[in-house]
Amino acid sequence: WGYDGDNGPDQWHKNYPIAKGRHQSPIEINNKEVHYDPSLLPWFASYDPGAAKTILNNGKTCRIVFDDSFDRS
Repeated sequence: WGYDGDNGPDQWHKNYPIAKGRHQSPIEINNKEVHYDPSLLPWFASYDPGAAKTILNNGKTCRIVFDDSFDRS
């Protein structure tokens, strides 16, 4: 699956029948099988905007390429 015309959201149901209709993607999270793990720390993401070499918005997602030689992002 992907986001191009030949494998985009309109085509996902061919390989992932549950993705047809109101389902957005072939990923299924079964709430009955999800368990809270108190040992996990909160997740966060940060970046140094000065390290961003290129930023691309293709209308569906954002891609940022970093020069992270200083380990700040």
